[in-house]
Parts: sequence; structure tokens; C-alpha cells
Amino acid sequence: MKRLLILICLLVYGGLWWQFKNEIHWTDRYLSPAMPAPALKVASGYGQHMTGFSLFVKTAIFTGGNNLTGLDELTYAANLAQNYDTGAQLYPKFIDTYFFAQSFLPHISKEYATETNNILERGVAAHPDYLFFPFFQAFNYLKYLNDPIEAADIFEKLSQMPDAPTWFSSLSSKLRARGGQLAAGRDMLVVLYENEEHEGVKERYAKEVENFDKALMVQSALDLYRQEHGEEARSLEDLIPDYLAALPNLRLGYVLQWEAPTLKLIYPEPGQ
Repeated sequence: MKRLLILICLLVYGGLWWQFKNEIHWTDRYLSPAMPAPALKVASGYGQHMTGFSLFVKTAIFTGGNNLTGLDELTYAANLAQNYDTGAQLYPKFIDTYFFAQSFLPHISKEYATETNNILERGVAAHPDYLFFPFFQAFNYLKYLNDPIEAADIFEKLSQMPDAPTWFSSLSSKLRARGGQLAAGRDMLVVLYENEEHEGVKERYAKEVENFDKALMVQSALDLYRQEHGEEARSLEDLIPDYLAALPNLRLGYVLQWEAPTLKLIYPEPGQ
């Protein structure tokens, strides 16, 4: 019975592959939506993993079509996201679905970056020890959704996993600073500093903590300006000389960025 089931699955897979192969020019321009996952689960029973895999095959052939060059991604993005999401529900442990979703969806728009993170959440649940999927989510929050705090939350959670590299905590601190959470970012750095044994790394953490202290000093001046004027400062230069003698000099390439009402401490990315 088991051999018969395997043979049937192989025949179904072969038929699907041949069908999509012969229709490659048609699928280059159109990707049909999948049936709702609950319906497919009922219809396919124990074969739902194969059904999920067949959806992946369909999307893989579609995205591999040469005629997609120059085609507006928004014409097929909704169906592509829906196929990936349905496939992930049917076969959550199949990792290729998540890698393809990350490759083809989040850059299209903020909506599809959010859709991708929702799909990736199924991968996080199915593979809780697999770091790629939360890493992709954090990247999408930072790169496409302009939400460094959500990215920082993910890296902070990852930093608590066994044998997690310390740079997860360091990156979380930098992202909190980029999102304006200066005190929280400083607290994380202090913990790293206190637990670091390598003198060179410890010295760098000390310089970063110093930057955070200077940024918090500027934040206090901004708060006082708001209290006395009833409005936000238009720029950091408005604080001089009544609230600050001068703007602080920061180390390691950090810069202050004032986007009222948020003061950001930013470590420039390479090339900036």
C-alpha cells in the first residue's frame, strides 16, 4: 500500500511538471491563484504536502520564465504571494517556499514586504531553530518597511538563543538607536560591555556607550526646549547656545539625526 501511494505521488508530480513545462509561455504572463488552504487540505488529505509542493513547482516555473522581463510585478504579485502562503500552510516544513517568497516579493512594495513576513512567520513556527527566516523578517522591516524597532526586537530575541553570536545584541542596540530608543539601546550595550572579555571589543563598546550618553544629553536638551517653547526644535542648531554649548562630537562614524519628535543615533551603512 505504501509503495502504491509513493507511485501515485510520483505520477502526480510528473504530470504536474509536464503540464507546467508545456504551458511555460502561458504561465509567463499569468499565475492562477491557489484554492484556499483549508479546502486543499480537505481535498488532498494525507497528500497535502505533495499539493503544497506542486504549488511551489508552479510558482518556480512561473518565476523562471524569460518573458517576465519588463513585466509589471504588480500584475502577478497578489497571486504569487497567495500561492506561496497557501503552499506554506500545506507544507510548512518545506524551506524552499520561504526562500523563493523572500527573493521575489518584499522588494515590490511595502504591502508585499508585510505579506512576505507573514509567510516567513509560518517558517519560523515550523523551524524555530532556523535563523534564516527571522533574519529575513528583520531585513524586510529595516530595508522595505522602515521599521528598525521591529528589526531590533527580532535580533534581541535571536540574541537570547543558545550560542547566539554577540553581534545580534550589538545590532539590536544600533537598530534601537536608529529608531530613537536611545536608553534601551544604551542598556543593551552596557550589558555587552560588562560581559566582554576581549579588550579591543570592550574598548569599542565603551566608545559606543559614550556616543549614546552624548545622544541622551542632546535628547534632554530637546525635551527642555519643548517644555519652554511649547513646540519642537526645528533643528539641533536651535539648541545652541541656550541648551547646549555645542553639538557633541561622536566617535566611530555615528551621527545624530533629528526628525521631530524623534532623535536618532545612526551608524552609517557602508557606502554612506
